[in-house]
Amino acid sequence: MIDKINEVVLNAIKNYNSEFNKLSISNNVLSLEQNKIDLEEFNLETIFESYQLKLDFNNMKAQELFDIIKLNALIYNSNKEGEL
Repeated sequence: MIDKINEVVLNAIKNYNSEFNKLSISNNVLSLEQNKIDLEEFNLETIFESYQLKLDFNNMKAQELFDIIKLNALIYNSNKEGEL
């Protein structure tokens, strides 16, 4: 279920900036060129809860968004596993 939500969220994000068309998602793995993030149980919608990220979408590069998602997913997954 979370993988379908993440696909929908990524497709919505792509509407803000054509630069984001470089991002793809398959089986809940987000990809940008050779870089991949296994989102596991991370819900992309959560990155919009704490700050107004979408206000910066127009000026953002795909790599910057990828890095933001990567950091948030790593923190979420690490907290879930009790590593942090």
